[in-house]
Amino acid sequence: MPLDSNFWFLRHHDETLAQLGRYAERYFQDDPATSIIKLRQLAELLSRIIAARHALYEGGTFDEILRRLRLERVLPRNVADLFHTVRKLGNTAVHDAKGTHRDALTALKLAHQFSVWFHRTFGDDPDFDPGPFL
Repeated sequence: MPLDSNFWFLRHHDETLAQLGRYAERYFQDDPATSIIKLRQLAELLSRIIAARHALYEGGTFDEILRRLRLERVLPRNVADLFHTVRKLGNTAVHDAKGTHRDALTALKLAHQFSVWFHRTFGDDPDFDPGPFL
């Protein structure tokens, strides 16, 4: 298991996903708002990938995509809630230039959770264990 990032396993799906996770971790200490923005970007890209895999991607806003995935029962409610929380934190970071270390850590943990769900659901290892979140 590579230890360069908590999001290393996303490389198996799309290098950009893993890269956004690494950037979020890298910016956490010096610029928590930017960390949150990177996690929002990761979440939005991931939602588009999921929608495309289910032939549900018709464009639209991030919120619209998440609603469509939830209505079609692609995203379980608890996973959809994780995405929405990161989306909202990301919107605040972008539009209000706000984001605390607490917010960024929350967003990192939530993004890790939905990323693991994605890897288990769309990868070839439903019992995947990424190891502890660091």
